[in-house]
Amino acid sequence: MNLKTEDFFTFAETLDDFKPEYTPLKCWSVLQFFKLIGRRTVLTKENIEPIPDLHYCVFSPHEERYYLKAYRNYSLNQLYFYRKDLDFSGDDPSIESLKRYIDDENVHLLLTNEQVEETRSMLQRLWKSQFNVEGKLNYRTYIQLLDASLKLEDYKEYGSHLTGFKTACNQMENYIRELWAKSLKN
Repeated sequence: MNLKTEDFFTFAETLDDFKPEYTPLKCWSVLQFFKLIGRRTVLTKENIEPIPDLHYCVFSPHEERYYLKAYRNYSLNQLYFYRKDLDFSGDDPSIESLKRYIDDENVHLLLTNEQVEETRSMLQRLWKSQFNVEGKLNYRTYIQLLDASLKLEDYKEYGSHLTGFKTACNQMENYIRELWAKSLKN
């Protein structure tokens, strides 16, 4: 790893400077900071946890540097739903900043070899649980499935009293089935 330190910041000039200790992965969703717990294969809130000891880098276009950051293990409720609960006030500038950097496509996850291998085996387990054959789910499809599943679960919890509830649930479930069907074709 070829990192430089200046004042309180550690940074790299290129993504290759993080190798071989880390594998950089472009971040496009806050859900990439999470994984399934253990060997579970059902995509629900209770089965999701932050990836432990995760690092990421934020690209600064003005300075053309990648600043190394340690993930603070925000919960799914804090980072994804951004909803008040007993542990979260519903207002955190650091979460808003991280989300903005992700939206601007300036964040890369820095995965260790162990984290890469855990993700690979998780994608293989998900595939096998769905289709009963060996294979591996595409990572981008996994994030889409996780997003849709969490939104459906959340809608069922908070939107059951709304008009058109069953229709909306049916549409979300069809979308999830379509994602699985597309993944089988690829």
